[in-house]
Amino acid sequence: MAEKKVQEQSARKKEVTKKSVKSTGPAKSAAPAHSAGAASVSGSKKAKTSVKQSVAKKDVAPTQLQPKAAKPGLRYGDKDLQMFRVNIERSKQEALDELRMLRERLEDLTNSESADESAIYSMHMAEQGSEAMEKEKTFAQIQRIQDYIRKLDDAIQRIDEKTYGICRMCGILIAKERLLAVPITTLSASYKIHQRCPDDGVDRIVGKPVDSTK
Repeated sequence: MAEKKVQEQSARKKEVTKKSVKSTGPAKSAAPAHSAGAASVSGSKKAKTSVKQSVAKKDVAPTQLQPKAAKPGLRYGDKDLQMFRVNIERSKQEALDELRMLRERLEDLTNSESADESAIYSMHMAEQGSEAMEKEKTFAQIQRIQDYIRKLDDAIQRIDEKTYGICRMCGILIAKERLLAVPITTLSASYKIHQRCPDDGVDRIVGKPVDSTK
């Protein structure tokens, strides 16, 4: 009888061991399922991030036209540069003469204003206002001429550097007619008028192209 009980207890222990092994088996296999779920969540987050980035890129406004660099070796020849220099120096001399006359005019107005202060009661108020406006107008003209002369000096410096006549936006040669008419310009006629660079890289005024071979 004792032997039979021992056998029964041994059989029960084996059954308990088998059950515990079976119960622990699925738990181990559950781990990969959890990691796969985490991977899918991570993948969905990355997908959402990429979608947001693509939407953000679409919402960005297009950039404005950027200046183009001039082609290597592209410039006006020395003969043309000398012609432009003569034109600029003539324009500068005319501007200096005008500046001198404006300064004399401003000095006369200032002296007249000082003289009138002693006889202010004998002068009509309308005349006082007219002279003040004339003085302010003359001063503004002086500032404009001074700024123009500075730009002419900058143009002469570009001639010395052999970069004069190159459009700062298109990188092409500005038409000669435009340079002679507006010696301080740094923009081609094509860009100035149409706000775009010519597709063939040639600046034109009234259909006449600039000769880029010189």
